[in-house]
Amino acid sequence: MRTIVIIGASNVTFSLPVIWSTLRRSLNEPFRLLTAAGHGRSFGIPSSVLGRTLPSILDCGLWETLDRLDASSATHALVTDVGNDLLYGADANQTMTWVTETIERLGTRVTNIVVTGLPMDALQRLSARRFEFFRRLMFPQSQLTFDTALNESAAVHRLLLDSSENRALTSTVPEGRWYGFDPIHIRRRCRREAWSRYLSLCLPEIEISRCGGMPDWSVWARPAERRWKRSRLLSTPQPTRTKDGSELWIF
Repeated sequence: MRTIVIIGASNVTFSLPVIWSTLRRSLNEPFRLLTAAGHGRSFGIPSSVLGRTLPSILDCGLWETLDRLDASSATHALVTDVGNDLLYGADANQTMTWVTETIERLGTRVTNIVVTGLPMDALQRLSARRFEFFRRLMFPQSQLTFDTALNESAAVHRLLLDSSENRALTSTVPEGRWYGFDPIHIRRRCRREAWSRYLSLCLPEIEISRCGGMPDWSVWARPAERRWKRSRLLSTPQPTRTKDGSELWIF
């Protein structure tokens, strides 16, 4: 069974119905979709949003699951939504240390890795007032300043693309027009276009469909394998969704 691994944060979570439905329309075979994402997700530390805490990407159950899968099956990976760790106090170098470890772990397990840069076109249009509004709304504990955010984001973006080139990985940059007033989340009407591009790079031998079919909104109700609510550990066996032989795993 073909396996697709998607690592990211809130953009993956918001777009999961589109991703799942697009893969089901485009692949003529059952597949396994493994995701490690979630609002405010960090690569290196646990992250909490609205009372729910998720382990870091490096500490989630994705890696043990990949080790258990059939090594002969084709596995593809996409790494996106890099940058949340800046809002948790990490600098560009620390952020890239965690992302690099993620990519190195994937490199021993997958055949194709795609990396997306930061939405720098959208971030460069950002005003200090709008930055402060979204920082207080999404990351109220963060002390990150506007100037530091722009400088460190540019550094992460540059390091990420340079690292991808040095490792001969496929990379792409989000389109500025995919973003509106919110500078980090892809507009709902642009999600299908964005993910058609990302999945086409991730699965270059597959014709990825951009049209037809409704997103499967039910996947938003599917819980992650391991999370905490008010210090109470909750666990859900995976896969959390199956349809026509295909599987959705959320970590």
